Amino acid sequence: MKRKSILFLYLLLLAIGLAYETQSLTEGWMSGSQYGIVGLSTLILLVYALPAVWALFHFAKKWKLSWVPVLFSLLGGGFVAGWLSSFANTYFHEMIQAVAPLFEEPFKLIPIFFVLYLFSVRRIKSIFLLAIASGLGFQIVEDFAYIRQDLPGGFSYTVSGILGRVANAPMSHWVYTGLVMLGLFLIVQASRGRKDLRLAGWGYLVAGFGLHFVGNSPFSQIVTELPIAIPVLNATGLFLIYQAYQTVERLEQGK
Repeated sequence: MKRKSILFLYLLLLAIGLAYETQSLTEGWMSGSQYGIVGLSTLILLVYALPAVWALFHFAKKWKLSWVPVLFSLLGGGFVAGWLSSFANTYFHEMIQAVAPLFEEPFKLIPIFFVLYLFSVRRIKSIFLLAIASGLGFQIVEDFAYIRQDLPGGFSYTVSGILGRVANAPMSHWVYTGLVMLGLFLIVQASRGRKDLRLAGWGYLVAGFGLHFVGNSPFSQIVTELPIAIPVLNATGLFLIYQAYQTVERLEQGK
């Protein structure tokens, strides 16, 4: 009975999120040209979203994790963590702008904890992948929200905005959440006796939050003749997520 109640609560949160994220499209206030801009921008968004989701389920199959918890985590990142962050941003806009990672990262963990309980997932590899799924879901829905937000700026502004977000997709929420969740897992393991994991745990946790802060900071907006800021962030994020993957592999092998 308790598990069914938790499942109902999770589905309710998902349903609220779906309605919240799509209400601006279904209320009929947009013009035909604006719907056209949304359609084209969504197709651009799918350039990275579809391959990323395919890769997610490919690794789930390879790592012998059912597609169902992965789907629940992906949808939860988008439609549970997504609307909670948007809702918080509505009421605490000025504060959120400055410290968004302190709100968004915990919100993105909520779907993971639901899924861990509902599907009894325990393997570190599976938990790591579920974290990436939640971050990716959040990232996709956030990018779609920016399309709607940029609409008043017109065609060029909206399309250039989503192109920029697609270009930055290699180092975004899927990386932040993967690092933060792995960090928390290692810290918990350290508290249970694996003290050798404490330093790495805090390192990954701080790295996840740190990358998020830097990604939201003026550093990411620096424009130079030879692009430096975004490539540095992308390279750093991909390097850290690869190190995280290696850590997960070692833990899976009992090292």
